[in-house]
Amino acid sequence: MTIYAVLEPPDGKPDRVAFIPEGFAGGAFILTFIWAVWYRLWVVAALLFAVFVGLSIAVSLEFLNAAVGSLLQFGVSLLFGFEARQLQLISLERAGFRRSGLIEASSVEAAELAFFSRPVRHTPAPALAPSRQRPGPEDTLGIFGNV
Repeated sequence: MTIYAVLEPPDGKPDRVAFIPEGFAGGAFILTFIWAVWYRLWVVAALLFAVFVGLSIAVSLEFLNAAVGSLLQFGVSLLFGFEARQLQLISLERAGFRRSGLIEASSVEAAELAFFSRPVRHTPAPALAPSRQRPGPEDTLGIFGNV
């Protein structure tokens, strides 16, 4: 069973609800840069691209041994595989999505079914305090008041 974080879009459309699984992202580990671009993590993709190009240049200029460069690229990909889902959550929250909860399910389809079949709870809007208007002085220009 996998735990899915449920994020609802700011416009409230149910077809845009995001289900993000927690845990290691194998696709992010194997296709690091492409995975970041696919999920619209533009800054992360640019940083990954810069790191991989920098490591490749360092190996080609013989600042780093080829084995060390490959090991560092593997380490960056592994680290990104572990952190990719969290970065995806942060990106969606910055786009206005809000966390709606966690669902444990065997697949994304099962998580969607469990989420959309739950009873809808409408929380009443908080009552606003009545506003009190204070009468202003009568002989002012409306800029500085009676000084």
